[in-house]
Amino acid sequence: MNLTFITIVIIKKFQKSKDNSKKICNLKFSKCYQRWSMSKTKQLTIFSIFFILCWINVFSQQLNYTITTVGKHSDEVLGVFVNEANTKFATCSLDETIKIWSLPEGKELMTLKGHLGSVYNISFSGSDQLLVSGSEDETVRIWDIQTGKELKVLRGHTGPVIGVYFSQDDQNSMVASTSFDKTVKLWDVASGSEIKTLRGHTEATNNVAYSYDGKNIASCSDDSTIRVWSTELKATEPIMVLRGHNAPVLTVLYSFDSKKIASSDANGEVIIWDARTGQIIRKFKAHNDLVQDISFAEDNKTLITGSLDKKIRLWDTDGPFLLFEADLGVGIWSVDLVSDASILVAGCEDGTVRLLKKSVPSQKGKKR
Repeated sequence: MNLTFITIVIIKKFQKSKDNSKKICNLKFSKCYQRWSMSKTKQLTIFSIFFILCWINVFSQQLNYTITTVGKHSDEVLGVFVNEANTKFATCSLDETIKIWSLPEGKELMTLKGHLGSVYNISFSGSDQLLVSGSEDETVRIWDIQTGKELKVLRGHTGPVIGVYFSQDDQNSMVASTSFDKTVKLWDVASGSEIKTLRGHTEATNNVAYSYDGKNIASCSDDSTIRVWSTELKATEPIMVLRGHNAPVLTVLYSFDSKKIASSDANGEVIIWDARTGQIIRKFKAHNDLVQDISFAEDNKTLITGSLDKKIRLWDTDGPFLLFEADLGVGIWSVDLVSDASILVAGCEDGTVRLLKKSVPSQKGKKR
């Protein structure tokens, strides 16, 4: 059903309502006014629907992306992270390696090896100089992005390390990590030492994120909760426990202004939270399978989601409105995007790394 057909139907209904209103005017004034008022309300509703349909049609025409496979790991790609400058992105895989790629070209720059198990997650530092990774081998590792050299191996978890996140200050000072051992750990990068261990989740912790103002971290778990913690060294109890998911929560992330938290779960649902109060702003069904990864654009409302249902989707979370979707034909474990959402990155179940680049509509010149 296209927009033209819908528009014709709306116009016909509107004309019919006008004809009916003329017949009603032979009745008593009060009844006539009542019907006239209802007719006006109906007209306004029709025009509102028409306006929304036009807006959606125009917007959907603008958001088109060209999909390219730029490279491949030898096993499933579990993590994707775009650096702050939008010049590089990193991927990690079940094949125990990390790869660094260029943007916007998608050229493979280097492969980092050192982990003795699957690499589950990665994060660039705020300065873009370092990378942190977490692995099945129960370690957190720090890498120099320029040289590819492994700088530090952080040991302390007693289970696979599933989530890692650098503090986003330019000093590369702290790293947070989560593990199947149900804990959240905070590490000092310079010394390589464990600063504190946070306990409270009752099941495996799946992911972690730093707020961009550096004040808090958020962790998520198979216990269906999100816990918000202070980065103050002496604080060990959660500031808030966010409840609203009905399935294991697989990922959590702050918006760039640190005012919102986004999370996704094994049922394909996404929740947007007020980071200050912990109240739910929006909850919606994003996919028909688990959503392992999400990421905000710099406008703090555009959100990318990827799922094992093979779909990658772009949302305006103020609605939520679906802005764009693509079926990649394979399950998607990990996603990220550049700041203005002009390039989307997907890490897939078949080991491929794919770029989706926004297409610019061609401009037709005027006839002379």
